[in-house]
Amino acid sequence: MQLTRQASKVHPITSKSEHLPSHDMLGMRLDDLDLASVLERIVEMADAGQPGYCCLTNVHQCVLVHDDPKFGAKVNAATFVISDSVILERARATRYGLSYKSTQRGADIMHRLCAQAAARGIKIALIGGKNNRTLEKLKINLTTIHPKLEIACALSPPFRQLSADEDANIINAISNSGARLIFVGLGCPKQENWMADHTQQIGAMMIGVGAAFDFNAGVIEPSPQWVHAAGLEWLYRLLREPRRLGKRYLTTSPRFLWLLALDIIRNGSKSS
Repeated sequence: MQLTRQASKVHPITSKSEHLPSHDMLGMRLDDLDLASVLERIVEMADAGQPGYCCLTNVHQCVLVHDDPKFGAKVNAATFVISDSVILERARATRYGLSYKSTQRGADIMHRLCAQAAARGIKIALIGGKNNRTLEKLKINLTTIHPKLEIACALSPPFRQLSADEDANIINAISNSGARLIFVGLGCPKQENWMADHTQQIGAMMIGVGAAFDFNAGVIEPSPQWVHAAGLEWLYRLLREPRRLGKRYLTTSPRFLWLLALDIIRNGSKSS
């Protein structure tokens, strides 16, 4: 059985009209960019009304890309692919002989983007969340922390498959709101598929932030910073939501390490 589709390598990835330095992690592109510069570029694209999407990735998504070429094509076609996973960044550093780059949680990245959007007068939209109650809490918390932030559209679609009319209504609501920076919290892989399938229809910059909706709404208590820095975010979340996340963390993470080890054995260590 072939467990890795291709040898990992450093390669430029075409994203719109530019080439981004990146690495191949089991078939998934992972951009090698400073977080601050990525966030600035996301805001600049939003301010200019340029369509695109950013995948905020982790070990779980990396394994999904490895297993599903169609999903992988959507992730790898993103404008930016960056990580909020300590384990994934440490794996990249090990795989390519790099210095480890510290990461930030998706919830913190969301706040940084909201602060920049508020400063520039960029309207945002929120798509996702467990339900409308969670979404309302999120709106209150975001506007309390960022008083000048304008949330032009906030929708919590049902988790089931949407009808064509329901999907069209969401697209129209976003387009008519004037929002140019869209936070998508539908969970992986749903949010990545949704962004890739709707980029041209929406015509705004999108970023998939997953559970950041729940954390920033106060529905789930975020882990202490030291937990994230130690690479133990997965354990913290597993202990808080064992029934929902047990299968993901107890199967996906060990499999990622196994696939990475096989990749290194087969292709050797790489250096940038």
